[in-house]
Amino acid sequence: MEGKKRRWLALLLALVLASSVTACGGGTAEPETDDGNDTEEVQEPVTDAGEEDDTADAGHLVRTDWADDVKAAVNDFIDAYGSGSPTYQEGAYVVSDFDNTCSIFDVEEQLAAHQLQVMAFAIAPEDLPGILATGLADLDAPREGYAMDGQDHSYADWIADIGAAYGALYESYGPFTAAGLDEDGQAAVQADPQWSEFATKMRAMYDLVYDNESAAVAYPWVLYWFTGMTEEEVYQLAAASHTKYKAVETSEVTWASPEDLESAVGQVEYTWTSGTQVAENIRELFGAFQANGIDVWICSASATDPIRAAVDVWELHDVVTGLLAMTNKLEDGVYVNEYDYEAGYAWYADPDGAWRKGDVATQAQTQGPGKVTAVENVLVSEYGRGPLAGFMDSTGDYDFCTVFDSLKLVICYNRASRKVTDGGGVIGELAIYQRDTLGYGFAKADAAGDTLYVLQGRDENGLRSLRDSNATLRYGSDEEKLFRDADNEAQLQYMIDHEMTTQEILDRFAVKTAADDPDNDLGFKYGFSTDYAGYHTVLDAPETDEADLAA
Repeated sequence: MEGKKRRWLALLLALVLASSVTACGGGTAEPETDDGNDTEEVQEPVTDAGEEDDTADAGHLVRTDWADDVKAAVNDFIDAYGSGSPTYQEGAYVVSDFDNTCSIFDVEEQLAAHQLQVMAFAIAPEDLPGILATGLADLDAPREGYAMDGQDHSYADWIADIGAAYGALYESYGPFTAAGLDEDGQAAVQADPQWSEFATKMRAMYDLVYDNESAAVAYPWVLYWFTGMTEEEVYQLAAASHTKYKAVETSEVTWASPEDLESAVGQVEYTWTSGTQVAENIRELFGAFQANGIDVWICSASATDPIRAAVDVWELHDVVTGLLAMTNKLEDGVYVNEYDYEAGYAWYADPDGAWRKGDVATQAQTQGPGKVTAVENVLVSEYGRGPLAGFMDSTGDYDFCTVFDSLKLVICYNRASRKVTDGGGVIGELAIYQRDTLGYGFAKADAAGDTLYVLQGRDENGLRSLRDSNATLRYGSDEEKLFRDADNEAQLQYMIDHEMTTQEILDRFAVKTAADDPDNDLGFKYGFSTDYAGYHTVLDAPETDEADLAA
């Protein structure tokens, strides 16, 4: 059994981690990368807060840049369920989202910008329109958004403009490859107005699809950009992107297509946030779990290869057991524009720094309720029980961080931008309610049979970090925010006034409810799901004999 092998290795890992929380990881070395025509200054990361604690006990959180209640909750959880506790069970594991949870900002969105900057594509011009149309219904229907003429344009219009620009660039600078252009090639192509047309509209269409399609269509759509590439080529492309963007300070970048270029959609502007980071706190957190015999799994709605690369670039390889993530089908060793439900396997982070595929398919897109399916198919079947803890930021993580009755602890990383119509907004409110109204710490929540929810703040400025607060400093602001707006405050007050239980909060506020619904007495719409399974409805497996687990 894979998990059992990992736990034997965790005993050795504990000796290594005890000497230094920040020991170098076992991942692949960071590749060199071209910056192209990007004007952002590349900097070395600054020293993290809490560095004075580097030599402290690796079995607990010691850094000073955790929110106090988060730090206490994790350490109490480890004391209660780690290998030093009499209640410890073989097969203990936790599951974490990656984008905006492990990382500050979204590594796959950064990769999309990087791919456009270096023109790393393995797609022939004649094939691009069909690939971009994959899964999109009614190509001729008007879609709202992004065009500066104020008109709604169809997917067909967007694809026509993107395809024409790509064809012109391919003829002048191609053939393009998965490796992308060298530095001189990037400078040349980005000086061409056709590149501004292509890159701006390609990136804007990514969000247009997300805004107009179901998650099942929108989430895999950007993965189709990897069509024609091998797993290793996508991994290397992503590693270059992660390496570049972790070293630049946060900024907003605006791309604009040419105003005078004849096109179906007309001029488009698109602004994206530049910069990603995995704070050293995450390595400390995962290292503490591994040192206490608790395996760590990533379950991400980004593509598998970019998340493998992120684990390695941020030196998490030796403190992560494996990952579940989105996967396209491979044909003749290269990706095609179709999601893989049959052979989208888990990947194991082997101790020698290598990655190895498992042999049990997730059989799901690893987003929303699909994360629950993936965890059940791969991890529950391997470990014999559900996860002990979960880590999240958004609606896409709400299900897997609420439905398992095995969950003892959940950390929600606070983006301070989550509405009452987002799972991250509800969980953030619940965390404050449990602490301040129910008086929950870890022991009290556990004794009550509830998962404890805690909220961790971050600083999105500079090179980005976590902070000793539940509140977050949004990019461009020096004033911390706990919630997005007054609706979050009103929803929290409603919980307080009605003395709601954790179950009542999670079950009620997950369900999409219109402002004029007769059962809605808050006066504004809330919720995000039409098929939420319910708090603690996925029951933990009965205690399993060690001989059965080993078999």
